[in-house]
Amino acid sequence: MQMIAHYEVTDFTAWQTAFAADDESRRDAGLGVLQIWRDADSTTHAFALMMVNDRARAEAWITRSNALHGDDGHTVTHASHFFIETA
Repeated sequence: MQMIAHYEVTDFTAWQTAFAADDESRRDAGLGVLQIWRDADSTTHAFALMMVNDRARAEAWITRSNALHGDDGHTVTHASHFFIETA
């Protein structure tokens, strides 16, 4: 299973730095980053494709991330996460 995350951010570069710093907590949640994208026309949208090894731990990581604004360097203004499977 994979997850696509969409982040509305204050600044892509600042978000990317904070996102990289949170790598250990993502790994502990069974998430592996496969790819990161930014909106070609805006610095306020970021997307991440992640491999999900354990959905329950991934959902707990999302809940934790939404509750702890400081772990994203206060760069995320809104986040959406979608669990996906190959059809």
